[in-house]
Amino acid sequence: MQIGSCWFDMSQAQLSNQENETSWMMPKAEFAVLKQLAKHRGQVLSNSQLLACLDENERNIERLKEALERIKFFLGEPSAILIEAVDDQGFILHDKLKQSSGFSVGLPGKSISRQKYILLISQLILLLLLLYSVFEPYHDTSMFYEVVTPSLNETSEYTPTVNTAE
Repeated sequence: MQIGSCWFDMSQAQLSNQENETSWMMPKAEFAVLKQLAKHRGQVLSNSQLLACLDENERNIERLKEALERIKFFLGEPSAILIEAVDDQGFILHDKLKQSSGFSVGLPGKSISRQKYILLISQLILLLLLLYSVFEPYHDTSMFYEVVTPSLNETSEYTPTVNTAE
């Protein structure tokens, strides 16, 4: 069974990562948890349902969370999207990778979170304010003067000219 970039072989209790070509002979607890999630893929399994698949001496929430963290670690980066905790109800193994809610930054497959995007925009605005406060605009117009040219229809034309006397 394919899970992200890994192949889960239930008959041998083995998880093979195809990206880095490594295999993991899964410990009993990790295998039992992943097998239960895989059987009910796309459904939320409660903590008690997942605890029931563990040995009696390992049936505690800390051991369950430890097993899930080890599975996620081996699955790699997409595992945070594939295996999701559902608000103190349990966990779900998604059928497919959910789309990231980040913003694309022009590179294929790369995105940034909203928080980082807002931070970037805020820093740019602060940089602009700093530059405006350090470098004041030049307002001296003394180098310009106007030349009045009378015209035939009794109106005057004003033409700005650069003062070269200075």
